Amino acid sequence: MPTVLFNLIVNSFIPQEFYYHLGWRARGAQLGPHPTRTSGGNADFQSYVPFMENPNPRRIDLRATVRTVPHQLMSRVYHERGAVAVYAIIDLSASMRFTGNSEKHQLMADIAASAAWSALRSGDSFGLVACDNVVRSDLFEPPTHRRGLADEIRTKLLKQQKASSTETASTPLSASALPLAAQQLRQKRSLVFLISDFHLSDVLLNKTLDSLAPHDVVPLVLWDSVEYNNIPAWGWARVRDMEGGGDRSLFLRPSLVRLIKTCYAERRKNIIAQCARAGTRAPFFIEDTFNAERLTRHLLEAC
Repeated sequence: MPTVLFNLIVNSFIPQEFYYHLGWRARGAQLGPHPTRTSGGNADFQSYVPFMENPNPRRIDLRATVRTVPHQLMSRVYHERGAVAVYAIIDLSASMRFTGNSEKHQLMADIAASAAWSALRSGDSFGLVACDNVVRSDLFEPPTHRRGLADEIRTKLLKQQKASSTETASTPLSASALPLAAQQLRQKRSLVFLISDFHLSDVLLNKTLDSLAPHDVVPLVLWDSVEYNNIPAWGWARVRDMEGGGDRSLFLRPSLVRLIKTCYAERRKNIIAQCARAGTRAPFFIEDTFNAERLTRHLLEAC
């Protein structure tokens, strides 16, 4: 792809904004939109206390004072609101290069950019961790409020994919380093978007989810409908294991097509069950296109 055309495609992207809510209290000192356990502010009511514990005349509450026995002057106490770190952990295994009704890697880049845009718009910081066989230090982004971060992340991910597509890897890229991604996160509880097609072994998926247990994890499952829908009922097909590197010829027939669809349905149930066991939020399945409104509804209904 010519450099001018590549830059035009990258620069024309407008990230979609979605909204999220935390079911827990933030611990950061940075001011933000989320409830904390720190006293202060005036938007998140905590309790009534005797006036001498909170000697602020503007917080005096006469109704609460009248209800006390014996009567004593009462004032209102509020929780401060703060920010959290939001991360995207992305899977760069070979299967994420699949192209069908959409380019899965570009879809992943768009979602990561939208997550960055949404976090910064909410007043939170955003960081990125990318993994294949190793944790990719060249793509790592620590939590920051830097302007233009969404465009930078998308550009970096697309350039990485463009470079990878022109090179032949000596070994197939897997997602074996995903459990190590947790070591790159801050110790304080963070909101983590785990972006992958989840074509992972059960052992690797369990290790990844267990390593992220201290955080609030939102699994985003990227599938392409070409993988299991609209498959011809009869005919020869040439298939490739994108991570194993092997090719194979298959004779398609109705029974095999039904088996493929059944396996995907079972895989969907298995992912949901593993996420429930690990205590993460319910996974959000993204097929072909990303819709920020649907993700917002999923995130807000789960809290």
